Amino acid sequence: MSASDSGSGKSRRGRGVTRVADVTSGRVDGQRRHVDIDPRSGHPSGPNADRFRSYLGKLAKSHVSILHACWDDVPEVDKNLLWQD
Repeated sequence: MSASDSGSGKSRRGRGVTRVADVTSGRVDGQRRHVDIDPRSGHPSGPNADRFRSYLGKLAKSHVSILHACWDDVPEVDKNLLWQD
């Protein structure tokens, strides 16, 4: 945005909220989607890994304060609330 745009009063529309509806409501034959976790690295893998990462990002964005500089600064109480969703 240039200096001339900032005073015009117009606001740009953002991308909006990511809901990851296919993960929260979509199930395969009524079963949860399976995600493999690498035991050494702790990273998800397999065909549903990208959806799982997106869902975790959505949870963190909606439940964790932006004021925390890193994950280690987030209180354990807040981290435990994420596991309940």
